[in-house]
Amino acid sequence: MRRHAFIDRFFKIFLLFIMILALSMGIRDYFSMDIGFIDLLLYDLILVVATSLLYSFPQIFGWSILASAAAAVYMKYYHGQLFDKILREALLFLQWLPAYIAGYAAYLEEYSIQLLITILVFSAGLMSVLVFSKINKLVVTAIGIIVFSFFWFTYVEKAKLYLMIYFFSSLILLSYSLWEKKRGEWSSRGVPISLSFYSSWIVSALLLIGFSIFFMLMLPLNIRPLRVTTINNFMMQNFPFVEQWKNSSEESYGYSFRFNLSNAVYNGKKLGGPISFSGRCMLSLKSDLKSNLYLRGSVYDKYTGFNWNKSRKASQLYDSDKSDDLPSKLKYREVKIEIKPERLISSTFFSALYPAGIRYDGDKVFVNQDFELYGGELISSGTSYEIKSKIPLLSEKMLRSQSSYEDEGMMKQYLKLPQGIPSRVKKLVEELTWDKNTNYDKAKAIADYLRKNHTYTLKPGKVPEDNDFIDYFLFEKKEGYCTYFATSMAVMLRLAGIPSRYVEGFLVKPEGQGTKTYDVLDSEAHAWVEANLGEYGWITFEPTPAYEEVKPEELLEEDGTDDAFQSNINDLTSFSQDAVNKPGREKELLEEDIYVGEDSKIKSNEKSTFIIIFIRIILAFVLLRTFYGIIRINMLKFIKLKDSKKFAEGYIKQVIWMLERANRKKRDSETFREFINSASAYFDLDKNSCEYIISTIEGIIYGEKTIEYEEANELKRFAERLRKNIKAKMSIMEYIWNFYFGKP
Repeated sequence: MRRHAFIDRFFKIFLLFIMILALSMGIRDYFSMDIGFIDLLLYDLILVVATSLLYSFPQIFGWSILASAAAAVYMKYYHGQLFDKILREALLFLQWLPAYIAGYAAYLEEYSIQLLITILVFSAGLMSVLVFSKINKLVVTAIGIIVFSFFWFTYVEKAKLYLMIYFFSSLILLSYSLWEKKRGEWSSRGVPISLSFYSSWIVSALLLIGFSIFFMLMLPLNIRPLRVTTINNFMMQNFPFVEQWKNSSEESYGYSFRFNLSNAVYNGKKLGGPISFSGRCMLSLKSDLKSNLYLRGSVYDKYTGFNWNKSRKASQLYDSDKSDDLPSKLKYREVKIEIKPERLISSTFFSALYPAGIRYDGDKVFVNQDFELYGGELISSGTSYEIKSKIPLLSEKMLRSQSSYEDEGMMKQYLKLPQGIPSRVKKLVEELTWDKNTNYDKAKAIADYLRKNHTYTLKPGKVPEDNDFIDYFLFEKKEGYCTYFATSMAVMLRLAGIPSRYVEGFLVKPEGQGTKTYDVLDSEAHAWVEANLGEYGWITFEPTPAYEEVKPEELLEEDGTDDAFQSNINDLTSFSQDAVNKPGREKELLEEDIYVGEDSKIKSNEKSTFIIIFIRIILAFVLLRTFYGIIRINMLKFIKLKDSKKFAEGYIKQVIWMLERANRKKRDSETFREFINSASAYFDLDKNSCEYIISTIEGIIYGEKTIEYEEANELKRFAERLRKNIKAKMSIMEYIWNFYFGKP
């Protein structure tokens, strides 16, 4: 019997390990963690074994706490410096984690292991309870479907594979739990169960579920994205750390949380392929333009080999009291723009290179370290806003005298490239830049090469599946549109050691002098490159030959400011790479770096924020108490049958607890028999059933009776009838309050 129990437990631990492994791989891919598969296996194995032991032997938990406390005391007195360092890092992580979840702090790679372990400890603990308890195992399957659906909608490429691995294990677990239930029934009836029958059941389940999963993997996953404004607003407001979500992109609208050409104009996730424009007006713009306006929508720094993504960066509410942190050696020309979305629906606020202020009647406005602006809700068609931006004024002579950028965090973030860049691309970059002394001359040489040697076209054809996108464009096809040129230049700059980022938005050309209104069409959607040139910051480059080359704007005269605009506009928070993401700094995060700004139309924003936090705390309390109530009401499902006396004691406690919820408190001098009999009349309980229950419990407690499977089921059915009768005697509100929120 013990051998069977050991095999059962080992089999469940194995299934639990497979499910946790699938979850951990999804988490690793979601956060782009640099953690190897073997390391992931070890983390999962240790956690699964630890949580399984804690569930099987709860007393270990207390001893573990005592051992940890003793180890902490030892470390404090004998290795004080190491203890203080560990404690400081732990406290910084605990400060960072809620700020990251709230969307106010960036994802920091240095916390990847701690974050992964935190998530896995919670997941392993929850899954252990679900796997080893009597709870319906369909709950385990449902959790996996929800989690991996989230991964799929947030662009985890292998989410479908991970779901199938998890799905397979959870369905095997479900089948095994059904087998256990039947085995218990057969044992209570004295039906012999041979090992061959047991093996046949398991093998049949494995084959059936395995073939089903295999066919599911073969099917394409063509799920139409969601186009439900309420869901998208809910996601943005409640999950601010989710930056990309598969929602709809229809021909008549560009629709996404944050603007990107793939959704708004091109309708494709991979770079390349022919495109066409319909002449739709995406937004209208009113401004006095002096030169071409590069209207930034989205900034990307992560090149995958076939598209651009965003690294996870800190987002902050703007604050009028926060001073700008732009390159200090420069002077700027201010550009004031009024924008009204027409056929473009997104949460993005479009601006020029350095946003300096915004006037908007809607929800909060956020800014990140790439100077992207976006709101906490979708900016609907017809809603206008005003943006003030700063354009740097400098000369080529200044750019050629720049010093190199020494921020290692910056270099790492904006120099990353995927493995497998073809050698002839690297060789080309070396040939173009070997005799150039400054980063500006290197960048200009790359841009000039692309403009002179490649052709602009909207119909370049699709990139062959086995070809590298940049290599195919540079050496084979030699024609394409802006994304071809901008992607190639951004990658070539990184190969030359120059930090770069890929930018998408619109290019608006001036039409005469004075303030004019412009209809910005879908054909004016554009992609370009920004390169970091040290002390002069980010500089715009135009590698696409169909557009005029960007030349540095030199300072001619100081532009005046519009006092009326200035009096109404709030300065945006503009913060450097030092603000949150600089790995070299001592992580003085949060208190000084994470702040809440004041909305331009809501003077009591701090009060509103406090109210929102208070409401969330109340909701969290309600959810926790509800979860506790559900577990407490179903406590009998967690009591094991192998120890009859413990089962009987747990049963008595549960019945007394339920009756006390109904204000029928047991007196100290009252026996269990007297207590049940006194309650039976009031709660309409059958006297014969009560007598059967009392006799069974007394036989176990005071005699040597061993409870049988059918007897245990009858006891549970009686407890359920008692609960329903109690519910019938109480009002709904009284029942909910007493059972879910009353005294434990």
